[in-house]
Amino acid sequence: MKPLLDDKLNLKLLRYLVSGKEVRVNIRGLAKELSMHRSTVKKKVQWLFDMKLINPPFYPFSQLYKEYPLLVLVKADIPRTNETKDFFMDDAHVFAAFSCMEGPYNTLLMEFFKDLESYHSWREQIVIDQKIPTREHRAPAHAYIFSNKLTFKYDPTCFINDLHRSFKKNRSVIINDICLDESTFPIFMYLMKGTFIQRNDTNIARDLEINRKTIKYRIDQLLKSKIISPPKCFFPNLFVPPSYNLIVSMVEVKSNNDAIKQYLLKNNNITRAQETSTGCYNLLIFSAFRTIEDFFDLGEDLVKRFPHDIGGIENIILSSRMIHTIKPQKLSLGWIDRQLWKLQQNQ
Repeated sequence: MKPLLDDKLNLKLLRYLVSGKEVRVNIRGLAKELSMHRSTVKKKVQWLFDMKLINPPFYPFSQLYKEYPLLVLVKADIPRTNETKDFFMDDAHVFAAFSCMEGPYNTLLMEFFKDLESYHSWREQIVIDQKIPTREHRAPAHAYIFSNKLTFKYDPTCFINDLHRSFKKNRSVIINDICLDESTFPIFMYLMKGTFIQRNDTNIARDLEINRKTIKYRIDQLLKSKIISPPKCFFPNLFVPPSYNLIVSMVEVKSNNDAIKQYLLKNNNITRAQETSTGCYNLLIFSAFRTIEDFFDLGEDLVKRFPHDIGGIENIILSSRMIHTIKPQKLSLGWIDRQLWKLQQNQ
């Protein structure tokens, strides 16, 4: 049986789903659920998009971490120019980019690769292509290498649990200095949970000149195989709500691993956590907080709960103002396009 990702039609369908093309908010269903007029709901949904509080819905390409099992975090000294910003936005391996102040480094890059060989080839090529300066004109980069296969938590929308509690208490929520009240916050919650989102199979079938039933069957296969996940709306910066600060932490866990993992899984500020073996550290954690004080409260709580189990902790604190917004689907769509190109070359 041909693998699902070696099939041209499946890849074309993936491009529609992952890009969000023909994936829409079900305005009629949402309006009925909230007992609001359809035009009012439509305007409020568009307002959430226009204010860049969330992105329009799309199907996440869950397979990406299997195709790119290597995660590289790089502290780099890179000139802050329009050319380098374009490099962050366009490059096929840069998943996220942040300005930072870490010794001689001013940039933290999050990159995905198939293996070490492709990573080293890429590093050489971007210098040859003059996308970044040679080492003669900048401090040598410092790279940390991890395995995406060791990720045990990945939940970019986990923040909505605490936001919902705050809303029930105050009847409003502030995100990026924008107030979500009783008329907008429920819509925000439904879209972040992936409720009342639909796709237009008729348009997809017409564009691809394929029967609608075939479209549905193929997409159901992709979902069942966990190549894609059901559609949701996400924050523009995948791991970080607008105006929140991102913290990348490496933690040394000396004992009680399972209990600490459960603690991390339940925490609503931790979007991603994985095992690692980097010096004395054996956990890599991505978390986001409205204030740095909130982050330190988490650290104090962690040490208080596990006083004899936590050793060293190394944090990189990244301000909400220092994030280069990169389209969340960029790497996924790039991989899909390259796979399509390979199939076309082999025909």
